[in-house]
Amino acid sequence: MRSFTWRLTLWYALALIGIFLICGAVAYWGTRYLLFSTAAGEAANVLASVQKLAAGEENTTGDHNHVDLDDPQLTAAAGDTTFVQVTGIGGKVINASPGLKGIFPPYTGPLVQKEFGGEKVLVAGTRLPQGASVQVIRPLSREESFLEALARIFILVSLAGLFLALAGGWVITRAALFPVKTLTRTARRISATDLSRRIELRGAKDELYTLGETFNQMLDRLEKGFLSQQEFVAAASHDLRTPLTVIRSYADLLNRWGKTDPAVLEESLQAIGRATEIMARLVDDLLLIASLQNRPALACRPFNLAETAEEMAAQAKAVYPEIIFELAGGEPVVVSADADYLRRALWALVDNAGKYSVPGGKVTLAAGRNKEAFFSVQDTGPGIPAEELPRVFERFYRADRARGQGKGFGLGLALAKEIVEAHGGRIEVASRPGAGSRFTVVLPRAKEEV
Repeated sequence: MRSFTWRLTLWYALALIGIFLICGAVAYWGTRYLLFSTAAGEAANVLASVQKLAAGEENTTGDHNHVDLDDPQLTAAAGDTTFVQVTGIGGKVINASPGLKGIFPPYTGPLVQKEFGGEKVLVAGTRLPQGASVQVIRPLSREESFLEALARIFILVSLAGLFLALAGGWVITRAALFPVKTLTRTARRISATDLSRRIELRGAKDELYTLGETFNQMLDRLEKGFLSQQEFVAAASHDLRTPLTVIRSYADLLNRWGKTDPAVLEESLQAIGRATEIMARLVDDLLLIASLQNRPALACRPFNLAETAEEMAAQAKAVYPEIIFELAGGEPVVVSADADYLRRALWALVDNAGKYSVPGGKVTLAAGRNKEAFFSVQDTGPGIPAEELPRVFERFYRADRARGQGKGFGLGLALAKEIVEAHGGRIEVASRPGAGSRFTVVLPRAKEEV
């Protein structure tokens, strides 16, 4: 009974048997009521006919010895199932139907059910003139036999229904739950290094089909996340290997003979310091991304995007003197944001444009508003291929040429995306190879400005 298939089959069978029992009980008692009502009606008709005959006899003879029990009107009402007994004063039977087996005790009263001759009968009686009485006896043996046969039929049908319900329910339930078993088998075969298995979807698009489809979608997300994690580990290892190699090399150099040479010692300390700074910056970026995923509390206050664009243009000119930085538009654009976080996200876009622009290239910064506020960075760099656009915001993702040029860790855009989304905004990107790229930060406008 631990099997869900058998539990569902049992409940199905019990429900079906319950329906059979209810229908059988209604049919049995309904039939019984109709049969007994018909028998009672026949007895009442016979009693009325006897009363008419007795009244006619009394008018001519003054007694009831010659009540004609073979009168056509009486025999038509009584048929071969109802018997009549006329009883005189003192309980002596004056007349009785030939088929009546035995003498029925004198009875006068409404129709009741009694035992007579070992069987159930309906009996009704009434008094006649001159002290006589009449009893009408209606045996119920035929009705009882019919009801017993009907009950046996219901029992056999219920047993057959129970068997069919168990067999059919088991087959139907197994077929209905086949996708669940397939899902279970697939889940058991999945390992941490093999997420490529999927459930084969077939049949009607019902709830179980939807379950299998949802499971496959979950596996797609898990596989994508697993591959992303592998790439993340590989990229982080790659970016940490270089500063670690530098630190190890200069540490070995100092350990062997560089401690006595002031020039080598100074060079080693500076190289180790630079490598340590690179590692610290990488770790800080990773910790910041991790904290943003937990939705930290932001210290939001009015933040002017236009002023920030002007400040960052001046800052970028100092960092990238060979690149031309321009401003487009200067009207105040206020948003509600955490200044420290948002400045870091916006600078990541400006810094990214400066890194990938060729000397003499131009970067245009703009801040504006329509229904929402925006901050855009347009460069004239090499652009991004269409197949790489969906991945530019992934952590550590860089084109091979970018990695070879050593232009960062590939965390800037990922960090910017996390910060902007934490502020309820989004980053849009448009790019074509050879035509540069345009990154646009879209944020809700401050309430006092709307």
